[in-house]
Amino acid sequence: MTEQLYDYRARLLVRLEGIADEIADAIAAIPQSHWHEPVSPGGRSPHTILSSLRGLERYVYSLRLQRILTEDSPELAAFTPDPPDPALTIADLLAEYKTLRQAELELLRHLPPTAWVRVGRHPIFGLRTVQWWTERTLEHSKRHLRELRGE
Repeated sequence: MTEQLYDYRARLLVRLEGIADEIADAIAAIPQSHWHEPVSPGGRSPHTILSSLRGLERYVYSLRLQRILTEDSPELAAFTPDPPDPALTIADLLAEYKTLRQAELELLRHLPPTAWVRVGRHPIFGLRTVQWWTERTLEHSKRHLRELRGE
């Protein structure tokens, strides 16, 4: 069981790292002239999607992981996202997103097994582990990747 858990976490980190490039590829496949137009009817633009990704990495996932790893059972606040900043370019948003993701990966790659089960308390989700937040980070990225692909 322990070996399977270590393998699962290793695969989780590989997937977390790779999805940033998949997001970059999905954006590159969209003509630049369409970066501020909805990807699908009723959908959001690539700029808005990437703004959301960057914002949640910057203000939510990275900070929550850091707090859980440095504080004992911290209380994690709910998050209300800011509207997208049209002054930020796709290149700026993508670069910051990738930088934040790399910082998360550096933090997670060197964790001892006991750190993966450290917890923080969220007002909606309750008591959640580092592993749960890492899985949630990946799922959030995958959801936005599908959105960028119009799926």
